[in-house]
Amino acid sequence: MLNRRNLIKAAATWGGAWALPSLPTNGWAKSYGEDRPLLRPVFDEVICPETAEHPRNDHQLILPLDSDRLMLVWSEYYLNAEKPSQREGNARIGDEVSCQISSITSSDRGRTWGDRRVLQPNQWQHNVKQSNLVRLSENEILLFYVGWDSATNRNVFRRRSLDNGQTWDEQVQISKPGWYCNNADRAIRLSTGRIILPAHGPFDPRYIGGTRYRGADLHSFVYYSDDGFRTWKTSKNSMTAQGRGCHEPTIVELKDGSLYCLMRNTNKKQYASISTDGGESWSTPQPTVLTSPEAPALLKRIPATGDLMVIWNNVSSSSNWPRTPLSVAISDDEAKTWKHVQDIDNRNNFEVAYPSATFVDDEVLVAYYSRDTKGSRGSEVTLRIYKTDQLYA
Repeated sequence: MLNRRNLIKAAATWGGAWALPSLPTNGWAKSYGEDRPLLRPVFDEVICPETAEHPRNDHQLILPLDSDRLMLVWSEYYLNAEKPSQREGNARIGDEVSCQISSITSSDRGRTWGDRRVLQPNQWQHNVKQSNLVRLSENEILLFYVGWDSATNRNVFRRRSLDNGQTWDEQVQISKPGWYCNNADRAIRLSTGRIILPAHGPFDPRYIGGTRYRGADLHSFVYYSDDGFRTWKTSKNSMTAQGRGCHEPTIVELKDGSLYCLMRNTNKKQYASISTDGGESWSTPQPTVLTSPEAPALLKRIPATGDLMVIWNNVSSSSNWPRTPLSVAISDDEAKTWKHVQDIDNRNNFEVAYPSATFVDDEVLVAYYSRDTKGSRGSEVTLRIYKTDQLYA
């Protein structure tokens, strides 16, 4: 079966480039929305480039600090050996290569960035990444991340800032010891004040995440807190499906107070689940119309219109490949239907995935990792900015 690793190898045989129509006949050419236009950004730039020192960059999010400043937080991988050939992971910049969480700021709505600093150093055997930020007040922010120690020890931590992100208190582990994963820019605060942190892990009878991941049986759930940050609970049940299961959930609160969740899986479509009790319990996941490889989606509500927005890799595949195009669609009926389907990035020779999105005034800042499949083994963070009304073209 073709997947990301095998297709990268195949790219060399095909002359270093590939296009969706030339792929083997297996349903990958199917996508949602015919004759989709490519959105033309008002700003387009790689803001976290691949370098020798930092060959991989991903899991990004953008948080407004105030009316003038934005902060971008991302996973910044690093290699320390003097000779590139001796650097761990140099041949393949994999998930276990050393990584830290870094940040940069912008004072011109994302056009230029500076003031780089390491927000969370790596204190683990492998790395730390997959950050989330939740604002509680003008100066109070929560930071979540996953520290990777081993194949059985990947845990979720929380830190808190009382000065708008300038300093942070000591970290606190909120997960039971085990194997967990979060995605960046997925934590939300509900209208009730409850904080929701989507997560996934391998199934274990004791609790989700309480065992080593063995290549299947992934279950999604949420951590939630009703007292801001002091105590945390997990969902009473979890969400899964045939194949590898359901993972990397994204959640949005609907107008009736229920929660709508989309999840990555190996069944060629995004799967959806509903919670009517604030994330404490979830319905059995069902397939949606959103054709997808095994790659995550992102759900957001558009402040200016109140409609829902989804960004996802819009191509049918039971593998985690290909990860192009990256499309966007709008729902004006609370995720019952999706329309105004357009592509954000449809370059055939690129992998583009794991989007984040932030609305600032009349614009939406869409960031995602991108990688040239002609030979690059690292990745960079691309930022494309659009006028919000472009989403409705």
